[in-house]
Amino acid sequence: MSCLQQLRETMTRQAGVVAAVLFGALVVLLVPEASAQSYSLYVIYGILTLSLVMVWGWGGIFSFGQTAFFGLGAYAYGVIGINLGPSDWTGLVSLLGAAVCGAVVACGIGYFMFYGNVSGVYVAIITLAFTLVLLTATSSMADPSYRIGDAVIGGYNGMLGIPGMSIPGLGYLDTHAFFVFCVVVALVVALLLRWIRHSTFGKIVLATTDNETRAQLLGFDVRAYKLVTFMIGGSVAGIAGALFAAWALFISPVVFGLSQAALLMIWALVGGRDSIVGAFLGVFVVQRISDYLGEGGGSYTPIVLGALLIAAVLLFPAGVVPTARRWLSALIPGKWLPKSSASSRGRQPTTVEANAAPIEIQHSHADRTLRTEDLGKSFGGVKALRNVSVECPRRGVLCLIGANGAGKSTFFNLLAGRLVATQGSVFLGDEDITRLRPDQRAKRGLGIKLQVPSVFPSLSIWENVWLASYSLLRQRSSADEQASAVLQKLSFDDSLDIDAPASDLPHGAVQWLEIAMVYAAGSAVILLDEPTAGMGHDDTYRTVDLIRELAQHATVVVVEHDMDFVRTLDSPVVMFHEGTVFRSGSMAELQADEVVLDVYMGRG
Repeated sequence: MSCLQQLRETMTRQAGVVAAVLFGALVVLLVPEASAQSYSLYVIYGILTLSLVMVWGWGGIFSFGQTAFFGLGAYAYGVIGINLGPSDWTGLVSLLGAAVCGAVVACGIGYFMFYGNVSGVYVAIITLAFTLVLLTATSSMADPSYRIGDAVIGGYNGMLGIPGMSIPGLGYLDTHAFFVFCVVVALVVALLLRWIRHSTFGKIVLATTDNETRAQLLGFDVRAYKLVTFMIGGSVAGIAGALFAAWALFISPVVFGLSQAALLMIWALVGGRDSIVGAFLGVFVVQRISDYLGEGGGSYTPIVLGALLIAAVLLFPAGVVPTARRWLSALIPGKWLPKSSASSRGRQPTTVEANAAPIEIQHSHADRTLRTEDLGKSFGGVKALRNVSVECPRRGVLCLIGANGAGKSTFFNLLAGRLVATQGSVFLGDEDITRLRPDQRAKRGLGIKLQVPSVFPSLSIWENVWLASYSLLRQRSSADEQASAVLQKLSFDDSLDIDAPASDLPHGAVQWLEIAMVYAAGSAVILLDEPTAGMGHDDTYRTVDLIRELAQHATVVVVEHDMDFVRTLDSPVVMFHEGTVFRSGSMAELQADEVVLDVYMGRG
C-alpha cells in the first residue's frame, strides 16, 4: 500500500473526530453569551439522548430507564457536591460519582432483566416501573430527616444548595464557561461512543441487535453484551443528570416524570435513534419548537409535539439524520461519503480474489464428535422423542430423515441446545453438554445452521464471516485472516462484493453464507437443518460439494427432506419415526427396506 493510500485511509478514519471537534468549536463561537444558559440545556439533553442511542439504537434495548439514571445522576451529583463542600475538585468528583452511580444501578437492574431472560416489551415495562418507583420514593421524602449526610432529599420541594460545576485551576464556572464545559463533555462522550461502536465489542452488540439467535449460536453470551451496553447507557445518562444538576443548582422528582421519558423518546426518534448527530439535532429541533410555543401558549405544546412525532415517524422512519444521509448517498457518489458501517475498517480488498495464496483455516476441538444416550423430550403428556441413542461419525456426514412429526427437528434442537432434554444426555467428545446453553455449546465446538437462514442481514458479508471467525479466535488480526481464508475457499463467485449487506444476497447465497459462518467458527461438529431448502438444482449440487468440504475437517449432521440430495451425499442415514430411531444405514439399504418404503418413502 502506498504512502498516499495510507494517508488517505488515516484521514478517512479520523474525519469523524476532526469534524466533531470543529463542529464543537463552531458551536462555542457562534452561540452568544446571552443564550449560553439555554444552549447548555440543549447539550445536556443531547448527552442524555446519546445514552438512548447506545441502549436502544445500537443495543436494541427499548428502555425507559434512561430517565431514571438521569435523575439518579442528578441526585448523586447533588449529594456528593453538598457533602464535599466548596472546592475546585467538587464538580469533577461529583460528575464522576454520578457516572458511576448510573452504571452501578443499571448493572443491578440489567442483571436481573437480562440474566432472567427478560426481553422486548417487558424490559420497557420494568424500566418504566422502576422510573415511577423512583418518582414516588423521592416525592415522599419531604421530611428533613430524609438526608444523606448534609444533603436533604427534599421531596417535592427538591434538593437545594447544589454546587455549580468547578474545575481545578478555574474554580466555579460562570454561565458561558459552563456551556463550553458541556460542549467538551458532549464531544468526549460522543467520540467515546463512536469508538465503542466501531470496536469489536460494538460490532458484536450491533450483530446481537440484528439477530440475537445467530449471535448466541456463534458463542457470544448475549446477556453479558446487553448488560454492558445497558451499563454504558446508564453511565452516560448519569453524566447528563450531573450536568443538569450543576446547571439548575436544584433537583426535584420531576426528573423522573413520564413527560421527561416521553420527550427523550421523541428526541431520539426525530433525530435518529442510532445516530450520534441525530441525538443533538433531535433535541435542538424539538426544544426550539417547545420554547417557541411556550412563549405564545404552552397549552398547545403537547399537541404540537405529538403531531411532530407522528410526522417524523411517517416521513423519516429512521430519523432525520439517517434519512438525510440516504438521500445524500443517492445523489453523491459513494466514494465522497464515509461508510456508516464498520465493514471497511482495517481491511482493504472488496472482492474475494480467486488466485490468492491459500490461508490455513483454523479449527477448534478438531477431534471431538457428537453422541446421544437415551435422549428424550416430552411436551406435557406428549413424548416427541424417546430413548434416542446416536453416535455421529468423526469427520464425516450423517443424514437425519423422517416424515413431518417424526422427531428429527426435536432431536436437532436438543443437540443445538434450543430445547432442554427431558431424559438422556448429549455428549460433545467426552463432555456432557445436555444442560448447556447454545452459546456455551458453540464455544465447545458445536456449529449450527438453522432451517430458515439465520445471518446478520444489516451487516456486510465480510462482517458476518468476520464475526464468526472472531468468535473462535478472539483476535482481530487472526479473525481477518480466517475470514479471508473462508471466503476465498468457499466463494461461489469470484467477483462477490463482500462489503454488500447480507440482505442483498439471493436465498441460496444466504444459505451458503450461513454455512460459511459456521465453517469460519472452526466448529468440530456442524448441524445443518435443511441446507438446500428453497434451492434450485444447480445450487443444491454446489451445496453437496460444500458439505463434503466441511466434512474433511468436522463432523456434519444434516436434517433433510430432499431424498435426491441425501442420495448424492452418499453418507450414513438415520431415519426417525414416531419419536424414535426407526432404521439406520446407507440410503441404498433404506430404499431396499420394505418396511421403510411403507412407512416413509412410499411405493411405485
